[in-house]
Amino acid sequence: MEYFLLSLVFLTLLPNLFVAGMHDVSNSIAIPVRTRALTPRIAARLAAFFNALGVLLALPIGAHLYTWFDFPQVPGRLMLSILLSTLISLLAWNIITYLRGVPSSTTHALLAGLLGGGFAAALLTDTTLSDVMELPWLGLLLALIISPLVAFGLGYALVFGSVRMARGEDPDTVNATSRMVQSICVGITSLGTGLQQGQRFMFLTMLGLLSAGVADTTPALPYLIAGFAVLIGLGCLTGGWRIGHVLGHRLVALDPLRGMVSASTTSGLVLLGSMGLGMPLSTSLTAASATMGAGSNQRFTTVNWRQFLRILTYWLATPVATGVGSATLTLAVNPLLGLPD
Repeated sequence: MEYFLLSLVFLTLLPNLFVAGMHDVSNSIAIPVRTRALTPRIAARLAAFFNALGVLLALPIGAHLYTWFDFPQVPGRLMLSILLSTLISLLAWNIITYLRGVPSSTTHALLAGLLGGGFAAALLTDTTLSDVMELPWLGLLLALIISPLVAFGLGYALVFGSVRMARGEDPDTVNATSRMVQSICVGITSLGTGLQQGQRFMFLTMLGLLSAGVADTTPALPYLIAGFAVLIGLGCLTGGWRIGHVLGHRLVALDPLRGMVSASTTSGLVLLGSMGLGMPLSTSLTAASATMGAGSNQRFTTVNWRQFLRILTYWLATPVATGVGSATLTLAVNPLLGLPD
């Protein structure tokens, strides 16, 4: 039964990889395409390459972003059920938010799904609710609240320095330099996103293999991570234009200079979060907040605050939807798979 569940986990993981690439690519290319720093086709190809490269680099770096996520000890069959329920909830939510053009956080959706599954495990086994409550609720909450605020503040503040440096310069030169920096930031942001995606899905894979009783996961990981890179890269090639249109056209209007500030803020924070911090950082929340921060610092209002409130509603709903969905599915499959009562 464990190997059957593991097969279902991998079958559900495959579309999640593609949708993750499609969902997150707009975070790096929406603004550069909007300000005409890159054409849509070149931007999507550049993002796909660096996303895939980041996924490949995640293997030697390791899944260190998730080492602090010490899941309670539960039977292997139940753990696989939690993983399957989490991946189904994550896939459904990412498809819903993509079709709605909303840049929601895959990282928080994933962690909330695992936490919801942990609550279900507490109802099905001897695992106590206190064991589940010791999971990183605080870290998740801090990342959810602080990272968008930091991105917004940096985006707003860096406009002052950028405007001062550009004062007196030829506008065409300023625009050309801003677009060049944005093009570079596409690669940096995509690399950081790929690193996080690789670590995120490698963590799920290792957890699934260990739960199924596979003692040595090392030989399979290089082949699995290469497959992850291909699927995520293919997802990036779609361009993610539903979300990209919202970020680049409906949320805020940016000139090339403020587009450079937004892209630089996003790339710096995402790379720091993927390599230097001990907790996951949402690319979607960071990119949208940096864009709003840079766009707010102008003489005229450019942020569509109604669109922002719509996005905020989905941000707040993300952990609830995937957490409740994962818990419900875990409880539902219990009698079907003969899991412990």
